Amino acid sequence: MKILERYIFRRALTFSAGALASLVLVVWIVQVLQRLDIVRTTATAAGDIFWIALMLMPDLAAGVLPFALLIGAIQTLNNLNADSERAVIAASGGSRKVIANPILLLGAVGALIVFVNSNYIGPKASSAFQNGVRAINADAISLFLQPGRFERVQDGLIMSIKEARGPNVRGLFLADTRDPALDLTYFAREATVVERLGQSYLVLDDGQLHRRDNTDGAVSIIEFQTYAFDLANLRPVDAGDWIRMSERSTRELLNPDPNDRVYQLHPNQFTEELAQRRTDFLYPIAFALWALIVAGHPRTNRQGPGAAMMLGLSGALVLKALGFVALSMVQDDVRTVWLVYALPLSAIAFDLWLYLFNVNVSELRWVRRSNDAVRRFGVRLMRLLPLAPFEGRTPGT
Repeated sequence: MKILERYIFRRALTFSAGALASLVLVVWIVQVLQRLDIVRTTATAAGDIFWIALMLMPDLAAGVLPFALLIGAIQTLNNLNADSERAVIAASGGSRKVIANPILLLGAVGALIVFVNSNYIGPKASSAFQNGVRAINADAISLFLQPGRFERVQDGLIMSIKEARGPNVRGLFLADTRDPALDLTYFAREATVVERLGQSYLVLDDGQLHRRDNTDGAVSIIEFQTYAFDLANLRPVDAGDWIRMSERSTRELLNPDPNDRVYQLHPNQFTEELAQRRTDFLYPIAFALWALIVAGHPRTNRQGPGAAMMLGLSGALVLKALGFVALSMVQDDVRTVWLVYALPLSAIAFDLWLYLFNVNVSELRWVRRSNDAVRRFGVRLMRLLPLAPFEGRTPGT
């Protein structure tokens, strides 16, 4: 790599790292605040919350990394134009590869990081996070719930027990109002915190489930012999799904056990999770190419950054949203899985076509008109806002 390419790569890496740290911190704080209710019942859990929250980092970082890379690349290219460095490179006969190579290398590094996380680090971190939450909730039920008292374990979730002896509980009452459309009330003669595949679950024996539909007030009563709850979120285990898809290794998804009850009932979930892990790494490459398309052309200082950042983020958000929609369609019809692969690959092919033909997207007529409309709206909005007094101004001046 040439000196100039190393210079551009270093700047893009610095901007991307800063954007990644900011995005991860914001999302991480939001996720942690949503889960603070798990430490209300025990001081011991408060000491473990940092480790549990740390296990959120890999998936959060991998989720926002493509956008951080896009922001860092566009910011770097905009700065090259603002400092007239991009114009000098073009005027001196420098090839477009001088700009493209470091940005594409950054995209390749991001793709490698996402691929490793999706297939190796992410599932282990997700399993560690869920196990940590299960352990805290198991301790809260078997050690800290006081017999005869109604305790709010989570928002919308109230629990009471008659007697607790280690992992065994007698006379359990659980009211779940977290779903606005449905109120659930569980009564069980006995309940036990059990270990299965290294994970803790709450198994209810000999009880009833009262379901009340809040739309019409209809109530149904279901008697059960055994009912299992996942202690990670205190929700019923779905069809024997003792392990979440996000916690399963890629090897399990590639070679599922034919006797696995979840695989027999929901094979599409395996296909969906595997498709996501196989395509997540394509988005950093697509976003890096898109950054070159919207911000890689030389501009003068009078032209300004234009709509590069807005256009770049808008295109990235649309592509990612379509990817989520395609993944959700796989649950209903596995034949639509080709869309999950086709979307990022098509975006990469389209970006390569624009790059090879040197199309300046920012200078397209509809893009300039949209940018001018946004600018005019901003000017009008500023006119409506009261101006702050100028510091040091004297009356009459």
